[in-house]
Amino acid sequence: MANKRQFKKEISLILDLVIEECVFTCECDEKNIPQIEELVNEAIAEFDFAYSARKTDKSISYKAFYSGLKEVYYQKMLNILEKLAGLRK
Repeated sequence: MANKRQFKKEISLILDLVIEECVFTCECDEKNIPQIEELVNEAIAEFDFAYSARKTDKSISYKAFYSGLKEVYYQKMLNILEKLAGLRK
């Protein structure tokens, strides 16, 4: 990660992709719309947390902080996509 601005762009892109998948799934499978809306809300909450996170521990570098935060964010978004895939079955 080059800097905080790049980090925010990356997590915004991931959120866009997750929401796009959710919208596509809603259009193809209308019976699961309430569960899909919950997944969208969960994705937005994770984005808000990651976007507004601030480094408070002086013992770690900014690079380490944002790299770790990015990994956690990606894993949570992957979990949301796996839940979405489970709804498609």
